[in-house]
Amino acid sequence: MLATGNPGRYLPRNEIQKALPVMLSLFRSFAQSPFALVIIVLLVLAFALYGVGGIFTGSGTAVVVAGNQQVSVRELAQAYDRELRNMQTENPGFTREQAQEMGLGEQVLQRLTIFAALEAKADELGIAVSGDTLVSEAARQPAFRNPVTDQFDYDTMVSALQRAGLTEEQFRADMEGELRRQQIVSTLGSGLQVPRIYAETRFDVTREQRRITALILDASTADEIPDPTDEDLASFIDNNRNMPDPRTGLPLFMAPEMRAITLVRFQLDDFVRDVEIDEDVLRETYDYQVETGQIGTPALRSFVQVTAPDAETAHTVAERLASGEAADAIATELGLGEPVELAEVEAYEVPDSSIADAVFAMDEGETRAVQGRFGWNAVQVTHAEAASMPSFEEQRPALQEEAARADALDALYEQIAQFEQERAGGATLEQAAASSGSPIEIFQPLDRYGRDRSLEIDMARYQALGAEILPAAFEQAQGFANDLTQFNETDYYALRVDEIVPAQPRPLEEVRVQAETRWRQIQLDSQLQARANDAQGQLAAGESLDIVALTAGGRAESTTVRRGETAPNFPRNVVSRAFGLEPGQWETVQAGEGRYAIISVEDILPANLATASPGEIATLRDTISQDAGDDVFVALQQALSREYQLGEGAIDRRLAAQALGESPTAAQ
Repeated sequence: MLATGNPGRYLPRNEIQKALPVMLSLFRSFAQSPFALVIIVLLVLAFALYGVGGIFTGSGTAVVVAGNQQVSVRELAQAYDRELRNMQTENPGFTREQAQEMGLGEQVLQRLTIFAALEAKADELGIAVSGDTLVSEAARQPAFRNPVTDQFDYDTMVSALQRAGLTEEQFRADMEGELRRQQIVSTLGSGLQVPRIYAETRFDVTREQRRITALILDASTADEIPDPTDEDLASFIDNNRNMPDPRTGLPLFMAPEMRAITLVRFQLDDFVRDVEIDEDVLRETYDYQVETGQIGTPALRSFVQVTAPDAETAHTVAERLASGEAADAIATELGLGEPVELAEVEAYEVPDSSIADAVFAMDEGETRAVQGRFGWNAVQVTHAEAASMPSFEEQRPALQEEAARADALDALYEQIAQFEQERAGGATLEQAAASSGSPIEIFQPLDRYGRDRSLEIDMARYQALGAEILPAAFEQAQGFANDLTQFNETDYYALRVDEIVPAQPRPLEEVRVQAETRWRQIQLDSQLQARANDAQGQLAAGESLDIVALTAGGRAESTTVRRGETAPNFPRNVVSRAFGLEPGQWETVQAGEGRYAIISVEDILPANLATASPGEIATLRDTISQDAGDDVFVALQQALSREYQLGEGAIDRRLAAQALGESPTAAQ
């Protein structure tokens, strides 16, 4: 990862390799689909934002600069918004707040920074793409092929680019930048193959087995632990004030800082509930959506088309198609051109409107001779889907919601304006809320996670306040109301901190049960650890395992496992340590809470390379080669980061926060 706050992480090679060739490969892969051009539009625009040639030279202040390339505020904002919309398409309930929590904006910034660095390096290396290569690459795009001749066609290309919202110059620049960067990435990543001995060594390591013997000491063998006194618990708490609660990870014995707040919220959903929509408005909206094709699904046809020299031949071919003969065979026998097949297309996607009219009037399996604009053809419909249009009643709920939200938004802004006008005149939150008819909420002291003095998690309260409102409250001075602030997509709030309760130790009576439980666990662990150390000393001195088990109060167990495997009472960390021991050597390992294992390796059972199939070795070799390639790409990113000084200080966090719609103060 380049230029982020976590310099130890880097984008894996597969992410770079997936991102670089997507525009070209998806032109090829999806062009057969009736939705190809729509998808191509989205992909081309996405990669025009994510790093396709020349995009880092846009105007505007730079969030980060790599050599002679830069990532501007506009580019980062557009890339982030598009990434967010893509995720919302896949997960309709996904919100901007969730995107911020998962660090989506930082991921987009990382990606753009890496591509900027690659683009700068391509310039330095003088990597260029010839005009012939660009023409050849364009000719390979299925979207640029004439659907009748299946050959590259300039007019078809211009038409496809226009539908994609691109000019020839833009597409050329995009493709040139894409191919330049591919030369860097493919040169480093291609052809890397490790020697066979590497795969054989990994086979030996992964297939090796060890027979492990252990003395298990757990709570069932421990001496009784006396009850602690109040003094014991008080001392324990005092020495472990920040001990985490296993349920929440928050300090167990400390009451956190809390703040009591007065809050006024303007939430769109509250206004939607009170909106009534005129029936005539709904019907007008429905009619408009029908006329503009915003709802419903269009009719689709899949068909085969054979061009004929005259009407008689066209009728003959149609009759033979109807009898079940293959179009290819008929065309070859009669010396006709290669048949054209179109799959699941809409009427406007058929180049000849006369043929489109005929095809969309036919049913599945029907054949017909049709005179098109350029001559006679025989067509056979292989698949037919009728258009589907939801009725007004079916569409009513969506229409109602859309119209209600539009009217509710007007009402929300009107109430906000009245509220802010009152505040501008010197009114308090309570007075402004009363004058504008806005609800006011009063919260007793809460911590940053929405917990009250009970410290119990209230998920509903946390979801309503925790993402933005409570963090703001903990930055606000007591007794002062903040400015009206937006949260979520459409909602606003203003708050005042009424009381600040400092963090302080919790009374013993509140935490007695938790303190005693943790105190007993530590006492038990200390006792078992002392026994384990004594037992290990006896075993190392040559005492038999059975005798030591009797004196220490434990039990002897054994297992045979491979590296990375587990067994009862032999968790992963115990097995891992055993593979680092020499036979006969004893060592103590904590096998879990309240459990210790004193382990020794009885025997090492080496792998038998002769049992490995060629396929296994080949797979291992490919895996190691891939791992080595990933290391190369991490090294590349590290080198680019050093060369272009892309550390955290290279990022203008204020501009990054602006582009991502975050608080500049929080970003710092």
